Amino acid sequence: MNKNICLTLFYFISIFQVSQNSLSDELYRELDRVVAIVEKEVITEVELRESIKTALTFSKKENASQDQYKDLVKAEVLDKLIHKSLIEQYGALSGYTIDEKKIDAFLQKIAKKNDTTVEGLKKVIENDGLEFSRFIDNIRYELLLKQIKSKEISSKINISDFEVDSQLRKNAVLNPDVFNLSHILIQNSNGALTDEIDANYQKSMEVYKILLSGKSFEEVAKQYSNDSTAKSGGNIGWKKEQDLPQLFNVQIAKINVGEITKPFKSPNGFHILKIKDKKGIKKKKVLIKQTKLRHIIIKQNEITPEEEILKRLNRFRNLIIDGSQSFEDIAKKYSEDGSAADGGNLDWVSPGTTLPIFESTYDALNIDEISKPINTPLGWHLIQVTDRRENDLTDESIKYSAKVQLINQKTELIFQDWIKQLRDQSFIDIRLIQD
Repeated sequence: MNKNICLTLFYFISIFQVSQNSLSDELYRELDRVVAIVEKEVITEVELRESIKTALTFSKKENASQDQYKDLVKAEVLDKLIHKSLIEQYGALSGYTIDEKKIDAFLQKIAKKNDTTVEGLKKVIENDGLEFSRFIDNIRYELLLKQIKSKEISSKINISDFEVDSQLRKNAVLNPDVFNLSHILIQNSNGALTDEIDANYQKSMEVYKILLSGKSFEEVAKQYSNDSTAKSGGNIGWKKEQDLPQLFNVQIAKINVGEITKPFKSPNGFHILKIKDKKGIKKKKVLIKQTKLRHIIIKQNEITPEEEILKRLNRFRNLIIDGSQSFEDIAKKYSEDGSAADGGNLDWVSPGTTLPIFESTYDALNIDEISKPINTPLGWHLIQVTDRRENDLTDESIKYSAKVQLINQKTELIFQDWIKQLRDQSFIDIRLIQD
């Protein structure tokens, strides 16, 4: 369990870990043995041997003799050590830095995932024979690597809407939604006339009301359903989306697990569905509180003193409050930004998308209330809240996750070329390794 913390969460740490006890025994005897020179840095035989030993401890050999496996690990570990040295030197030359606060936050995150504290994590790591200071050094390296990948590669990748849609379809195929459904059918006879169809609709609505009253779906299905599954309480088992009529998919998309659909019509009659359970990609509902705003802005300059701007804005505010003029008309005449033509309308604003003082001001306003003049780096404002809503961004969140997935995939592919190019341009001298 203890070793899984380092292996599962942070495998690279084990690859680059060197035991202090081993170093103390061999430091003077082998320190001068250099196995590779990477630009201005060296990799020693002690470092390589201990990294190989650690890598072998955390891995298993498959379809290879012990000697063959050790040779493979040796080559892989040396490559990782060379890449680590190249990236650290590149980061230093390019001005990349890792804030200590980021390291602390990362430690907290690992500790939380393992249901412990940072002190508890430290004890676990040291009990595994790993030095905590080296663990932190390698956290710093991982954060540096992530920062370089982000700025040098990820930020330059463009993902089209077509690629996002393709990825969503791929994800749906790999992890299809599967529903455990129950079904009630109020069936129309062959060649049913309007009177019968209307009567069956009314009957389906009565059944729907009975279900809403709290009676179990199974009992109601047994009593009223004309479907072949009625005797078993209407359960039709686990079904994938592609195995269901599109009409059913449209309706179950509107409800959550445990809920029932309103009666809906098909050529066969009227249906009510219940989702008993669901498997597949879990869609975490994302709701965001948004505020609809408009504002009037007067920009400060060397000609107009601050007192004059405040006087004008307070006069505008009083005119709007007493009904002499509308906010929109004043914004069109006097506001000094692009929103003026639309009466100062800023449309729907999400948290974190405006300056903190702007956000804290409109957060404190009631609908239709007008703020007192506030100052931001952009100028002096009057703000009015015209509406508030809780917007469901679940679909947008799913699309964003697919986009991030694509960016990460492309980043890793491009990074292989990037590190190869960096390696080709660097001075690397790999020397004979003594066994």
